Amino acid sequence: MTYLPSFLQPSNHQLWFQAIGRLLYQTGYGLIQFYIPLIFVKQVGLSATAVGIGIGSGSLAGVLGHFLGGYLADSEYGRKKTLLVSAILSILAALVLVFTHNLPLLIVANLIMGLSAGCYWTAADAAVIDVTTSEQRHYAFAILVLADSLGSGLGVFSGGLLLSLIHRIEALFVLSGSLFLGFLVLIQVAIVETRHDSPAHTNTLQGFAVAFKDQALRLFVVVNVLFTTYVALVSSTLPLYFTNTSSHLSSTTEFTQASLASIANLFTWCYIGLGAVLQLPIVQILGSLSKVKVLMISMLLWGTGFFFVWATGIDSSIQFAVMIAALSILSIASVVYKPFAPAIVAELAPPSLRGVYLAISYQCWSIGYFVGPILGGWAMDQPQNVAHYSWLVISFSTMYGMFILYFLGRRKNSAIAPAGVLSE
Repeated sequence: MTYLPSFLQPSNHQLWFQAIGRLLYQTGYGLIQFYIPLIFVKQVGLSATAVGIGIGSGSLAGVLGHFLGGYLADSEYGRKKTLLVSAILSILAALVLVFTHNLPLLIVANLIMGLSAGCYWTAADAAVIDVTTSEQRHYAFAILVLADSLGSGLGVFSGGLLLSLIHRIEALFVLSGSLFLGFLVLIQVAIVETRHDSPAHTNTLQGFAVAFKDQALRLFVVVNVLFTTYVALVSSTLPLYFTNTSSHLSSTTEFTQASLASIANLFTWCYIGLGAVLQLPIVQILGSLSKVKVLMISMLLWGTGFFFVWATGIDSSIQFAVMIAALSILSIASVVYKPFAPAIVAELAPPSLRGVYLAISYQCWSIGYFVGPILGGWAMDQPQNVAHYSWLVISFSTMYGMFILYFLGRRKNSAIAPAGVLSE
């Protein structure tokens, strides 16, 4: 492929700066999201449902954050200032977590982090769309997803290492705050404004009304809620489920720092690490297919992966091997999904409304990370057989996703042409 050399040209350095920013942001964010359920359930003593509510509250704030990010990114404030707002909020959230030992403060920290994430994803992806062509975008987003995966892996790994050395949970959040500070410096020094005023620029608030009437976008939002809920369940609930059901870990009488490190290593290598290795090759292989067909492949893999999660509770003698298989399949499902979903939104959105369209599409992440942790936390608090069979229900839910994707594929082709007319 010839796309990498073009990305290395000076005109595309902004893509690489965005990738570095994604690496820093996701290392800090992934560290927080992975360890909050484990720490506040196993060490602080909150129930899984309570922690799920705390995490879910951040997703509610993310709803406002995405709308705010979309409005700011498409207004005179632009992409760069929106990213600066996100960085400042993330530093504040990490600072609150340092002093958090109860549910109210956990909710406050997650509310701030939700606002930060909403502003970040909308502005960052709009900036990437600004500096890439339609043919390059799924490759560009693959590079960002690779940085995302590497950041999440570094966050989980460094957090486990830090806990094994220092044994103080506050150190995790100090580390995440330092990473967010580095992200702030990068934005100020290296990121430039990529938004350009258009003579026919649409009022940003009116742009939301235009986007809400787009039927293809509405279909995408429905199916994307499923995808984001799956991602949220893997990151927030699956580590706790594996901890509770693993024959090796549950045989111990005390959940130790070594247990945290064991779960962290499993996710680092099988889910995050494998995804990082396969991200670019998978995008290259699937790049010739329509983006909706690629999402269908991802949906099938999510269903298969969750079926294997259910299978981990059947036979303890092969449990570890099935856990590895489940995480590997879910990893591939994730790396297939993540680059192509925003590329579909980029095709649907007129250039003057990219931030608005992304803001609406990223509400799926807010909804998914609200529903996933609360639903997953509730299931983990139920009797073991309820928690066990919940993964089978989740696996079967992918059939509904395939149904919606079929109609999206039929609707999308007719929607791209009008978007192209609006962009002229």
